[in-house]
Amino acid sequence: MVPGQGGESPSYDELAVLVVGLTARLDELSVRVGVLEADNARLVVENAELRRENAVLRAENTELRRKLGLNSTNSSKPPSSDGLGKPPPASMRGRSGRKPGKQPGGTGTALSQVPVPDEQVDHYPPACGACGDGLDPAMAGPAGDPVVRQLFDVPDIRVRVTEHLLHQLVCAGCGARTRAAAPAGVTGPAVYGPTVTMLAAYLAAQHHIPVARVAEILADVAGIEVSTGWVTTACARMAAAAGPANEAIKDAIAAAGVAYFDETVTRVAGRNHWLHAAATGRLTAYHIDEHGRAVAAMTAFGILPRFTGIAVHDAYSGYDSFTTCTHALCNAHILREATGISEFDPHAAADGWADDLVTLLGNAHRWAAHWRDRGHTGLPGFKYDDLSERYDRLVERALAVHPAQPGRQTPARNLALRLQARKSEFLRFAADFTVAFSNNTAEQAVRMVKSKTRVSGGFRTLTGAQTFLAIRGYISTIRKNGLRAATELRNALLGRPWMPTTAA
Repeated sequence: MVPGQGGESPSYDELAVLVVGLTARLDELSVRVGVLEADNARLVVENAELRRENAVLRAENTELRRKLGLNSTNSSKPPSSDGLGKPPPASMRGRSGRKPGKQPGGTGTALSQVPVPDEQVDHYPPACGACGDGLDPAMAGPAGDPVVRQLFDVPDIRVRVTEHLLHQLVCAGCGARTRAAAPAGVTGPAVYGPTVTMLAAYLAAQHHIPVARVAEILADVAGIEVSTGWVTTACARMAAAAGPANEAIKDAIAAAGVAYFDETVTRVAGRNHWLHAAATGRLTAYHIDEHGRAVAAMTAFGILPRFTGIAVHDAYSGYDSFTTCTHALCNAHILREATGISEFDPHAAADGWADDLVTLLGNAHRWAAHWRDRGHTGLPGFKYDDLSERYDRLVERALAVHPAQPGRQTPARNLALRLQARKSEFLRFAADFTVAFSNNTAEQAVRMVKSKTRVSGGFRTLTGAQTFLAIRGYISTIRKNGLRAATELRNALLGRPWMPTTAA
């Protein structure tokens, strides 16, 4: 009988049984609640861990996508690394309104006749163009002035052998015998002259032609049969001949008011080595050794330790070790970095501060050109103050959008902190027009050396790399000064290297 049915009150025993049943049921439910609570707590912990892992993975994915999308337009990667997906070139310059090609009034390079040719050849018509009778120049009369056509060509190249007779004379006074000294470069019974040596070094250093192909060119073009070992020795002779000029070039850069510095990695004997370059508008110098990118290599280069002008470079911390000079930082690096941040950082893209920074610096570059053309040495005070205030506001926006976080900071925050800490160095181009907006002068010096690495894969020895750079730096300087590289290389071999006269 169920308690309480039929109007009868449940007995004590029945109530006791019911209570026991309910208690057991409650205990069972309590256990299940405990299990559910434990499961819930475990799920909460797992969910938190999954959220944390998801955040880490999302950050890693963002960073990987950023790195995968980096190229020469949104980072400091060289254009040579862009591969087949190389983006179209972009420029901060606005439209000039000029048509492509030579501008009116510009110096042309069209081939023109010379007043005194090396050779003159007369040509007469063999027959009359009307009746067909033969024409004899001695019998037929001239009918007006001849039409002049001049052909410019290189004569057949052949080796010209010059024999030097070193005579010996006896002094009538003391009877001593004295033999004439050999001219410069005539060091043995049969040697190649300075022009051949110059040509081998020029082809190897300036045009990145491997020594075996240099030997082929000399044989094919001039009939000069040389070995690859001779070409290597010729390059070493050329580097030694240019040595005094290269030391003078380094001295001139050290004395310059503004100089540009850059560094890049290249392969030597199968290992990465850091190559350093220093340059001005008229001078170029290179250095490579075993020290790498560190301050020791810059010190061994010998320019920055005594440089007191304005050093323009990227933000590599090694440059900050040199305190005798004033520092200026490359804004082209910032434009590329900000472009990359705008493309791959969603917070920066949403706020737009990185795009605004690119616009501001591009405008500042144009403002500097505008006021420089009007004879100013820097932006007028009101214009520089306006630039400075806009710069500060953009940095404040960036720091607010990218707050500090535990551990490693984002590239966007690191850029904002650098912009904040080194503002005067980034804006030095606007305050002093002798300072360029970017470090392009040094980067151009490095760029062609990278071509050597792409052509040959690197250098076999450190000595070979130093030889190449000695010739390359001398040629670069010669060309910057409007001189012919071949002429000055030959002069250097004859003991008359071109020397800089003033700092530039």
